[in-house]
Amino acid sequence: MSTKILTTQAELDAIFKRLERDYGALNKKQQAYAIREIGRVRGELADLLADFADSDGIIKRQRTARVLRELDEIEKSLRTHGTLALENIIEESSEWTTGKVSKALGISMTAANFDRINEHVVKYVIKRFGDDGLVLSDRIWGLSGEIRDELSTVIRSNIIKGEGINAMIPRIREVYDNETWKIRRLARTEGVTAHRAATSYNAQESDVVKWVQFHDGTCGHRNHKQHACYALAQADKYGQGAGVYKPTDTEIWCPHPNCTSYITYILDERWL
Repeated sequence: MSTKILTTQAELDAIFKRLERDYGALNKKQQAYAIREIGRVRGELADLLADFADSDGIIKRQRTARVLRELDEIEKSLRTHGTLALENIIEESSEWTTGKVSKALGISMTAANFDRINEHVVKYVIKRFGDDGLVLSDRIWGLSGEIRDELSTVIRSNIIKGEGINAMIPRIREVYDNETWKIRRLARTEGVTAHRAATSYNAQESDVVKWVQFHDGTCGHRNHKQHACYALAQADKYGQGAGVYKPTDTEIWCPHPNCTSYITYILDERWL
């Protein structure tokens, strides 16, 4: 990367504030995308139920076990759609961030460097272990399993009651609607983690960035001061001031799920 810096620290701070606002807008779209992609299975499930129903739309009780076994395929489909959606969000977040950061610093980046940084970010986010001891695939499996369990309960109950699939579909839709907050949280957490990791990886590659600044988010949670991000933003780890870290400090990349904190750059004085 070039070491020519085309901005001042104050200008860079203002640019990063705009980038955080713009990334927030992008991530909202990503959340909607994840909800939509995972929701594809509603059509698959409707077709499955129709296959088991008689001409009057009723599924006989003796078919209950077979219908519920078929939910194994629905769960696999949930995992497939969820995995593709989340990996796309992670990749998009990394590439978006790398492009915006290099432009902010006035850096000319080769395609090879661009790809290498983003490969590192994607690999890190997908393979990282969270505080829950899980990696991304585990979280998606857990989410799909929870949705499947809720669907099983609704379908079993409706079949026993003798209700037709036309009455069943709205209740199935309610299951997805009730689970969207989990999808939204997962899309936000993984996307923002990729965004922060890409910000830090780019800082590591740059000669003009000496430190990074971790800024506390504004989630408005009543127990916000108990969150890890608040403690990280207040800490003076290196005697450089509150919230100042090395670009290699991974603890600031994902302090906790659904975190709204963000990272900016502190330029090396030599290039100011």
